[in-house]
Amino acid sequence: MKSILLDPLLDKQLLEIGYIVIPFLSTGEVSDLKTFYYQFNSKKLEGMSATADLPDIDTRMQMNNTIRGVFQRAIRETLVNANALGGSFIAKGKGHTGTLSPHQDWNIVDEDHYRSFNIWVPLVDLKATNGAICVMPKSHSWIKSYRSVNIRSAYNEVEAELWQKMTRLYMKAGEALVYDHRLIHASGENKTDEIRLAAVFGIIPDEASMFYYHKKDETTIEVYESNKEFFLYENIFQGPRKLKKISELPYDFPLITPGKLDQFESGTPRGFFNRLKSVFNF
Repeated sequence: MKSILLDPLLDKQLLEIGYIVIPFLSTGEVSDLKTFYYQFNSKKLEGMSATADLPDIDTRMQMNNTIRGVFQRAIRETLVNANALGGSFIAKGKGHTGTLSPHQDWNIVDEDHYRSFNIWVPLVDLKATNGAICVMPKSHSWIKSYRSVNIRSAYNEVEAELWQKMTRLYMKAGEALVYDHRLIHASGENKTDEIRLAAVFGIIPDEASMFYYHKKDETTIEVYESNKEFFLYENIFQGPRKLKKISELPYDFPLITPGKLDQFESGTPRGFFNRLKSVFNF
């Protein structure tokens, strides 16, 4: 697979571990994003919200365009062979309803041939008390799976175990977590009165096509042609409306059961999926 980062050592780490943390935005750029966000969002927030989910398309696009503009310098100085998709503010207010359980992000490319990523940038310093993001190193290479709005996570039954094993990242405002969409990640409760604000931007290789995966029934995954405009303008949680179906795939990846995570934690090679069939009897 082609490099996605200009620094070959960082690109190797991203490939092997599934994430990197790097300097990204300046203090001024962080301030600009916070000032812009709070022009539109001055009310007290409970739980989590993402501006990419706003029903008002004009406001959603203003958020996207502003993040894109501020991120542009750092993306140019950090990435190569990359297609920048869309941006969103992610805000976590005080309270347990903002807890984000261990999960992977959706497939948006053919992961047999390409990787896709998020650039996740906190706009405040992260602490244990404000919902610092947690990651599970190397989990991006554990199993092959399909992930979308109506496809159950392969890790639903082991969330409690994952919480115990994950690495919490105490990032500074303006640093970037660049992570593979397959990487298991989470964030805990914000117990402070300050909103834990972050900005995120999706990235795919410049030659990769986009897809939307959808469960047809208990044995079949439908594959639809997609594009970044669909993710920017449509309600992606309502399914693949307006998209062209191009194929179907077997819905046959495993559901990981309690006690099985230890088999993944060290030295798991890529291409491990077929051998899992004997381990999990699926």
